[in-house]
Amino acid sequence: MKNPAVYRNSGLLDVNQVRHEARPYFATPAGWAFLLLAFYIIWFLSTSERSIYSIADQDAYLAYFRYTDWEWLKAYFAHTGFGLSVVPHLITDEIGWRLWIILVNSLGFTPESGIRLTVALSNVLVFCALARLRRPLLGLVIWTVVPAALFTIGLFQLRQGFGFGVAMLLAIGLRRPVLGMWIASTIHTTFVIPAMLITVASRSGKDNRIAIPVVVVFGSVLAASAQTLFDTFGGRRLDDYANYTAEFSVNLLVLLMSYGLASVLVLAALPTLRAVRLRTPLRHLALMHLGLLAYLVCAFVFFPFGKDRVFYYISLLLPFLMQEIRVKDGITLWMTTVLYFMMAADVYLASQKGVYTYFFR
Repeated sequence: MKNPAVYRNSGLLDVNQVRHEARPYFATPAGWAFLLLAFYIIWFLSTSERSIYSIADQDAYLAYFRYTDWEWLKAYFAHTGFGLSVVPHLITDEIGWRLWIILVNSLGFTPESGIRLTVALSNVLVFCALARLRRPLLGLVIWTVVPAALFTIGLFQLRQGFGFGVAMLLAIGLRRPVLGMWIASTIHTTFVIPAMLITVASRSGKDNRIAIPVVVVFGSVLAASAQTLFDTFGGRRLDDYANYTAEFSVNLLVLLMSYGLASVLVLAALPTLRAVRLRTPLRHLALMHLGLLAYLVCAFVFFPFGKDRVFYYISLLLPFLMQEIRVKDGITLWMTTVLYFMMAADVYLASQKGVYTYFFR
């Protein structure tokens, strides 16, 4: 009598069986669509008009590229010195950003072409990171529609966009999220908040029942001490940040809280994640995401303009987190539906404000 177990599994043991392995992602229609959309975005960003009348902050970034050179760097370190006291200045004065400009200028790029190169490269770094996850096309589509992503940091907020691209490539591509966030903080100061949170997340142990409260409490403490942090890491721009206080409304807070569902769903799906090597960096990013939410909720009470640009990171992580969501039951289906509905509402409101007009002129 045949053993049913052997019969059912005989195909696994049959050396003559032809095994049909999954095709590489970029050999599938979804992979082709990803490449087509990615190439179109890079082409558009590299060739479209970037005058000071059509792009916010264009004149400021032209000045960065015109006046930052080796002489500037030597004068800077002659003033600050090379001791341990210079370490905070690497963040507050965004020396990583200055070094990038010096590299681009040394290669012979004009200020205008240097800006185009930076914009294109920032998005390429994000695309490379997205391609390492489960559903790259979904991640790319979310990147193109979330208001804070392609149409903001991917278009005209160059320092934050370049820093985010570097951070995510290191986090997903090289599985070094802590290193990526700290390097990004030398490109744009606001990354110091995610950098501290993800450092704590990486040291909080493997038990989420302990790690989640730890990062939430730490995020709350950061918000309570935000005045001191901004005096230390952003004091030279406090007047600029204060102008954004009115934007931090209850509606924005509710939207950001709903985006927190993405990190909760990813933490729940981690044990079934096929890319085992990405479980740890994705877990750290999801914990950081929750810590940022705690920071922003407390900032709403203690230090409203402490959220400026920091709240972007909540929605910027969606293209990475939402790829890995697994709908397993009615609860996860309901949470996923709410998440997509809130994102669609965010996109609609942004379209009413003209956020997307640059790409559809």
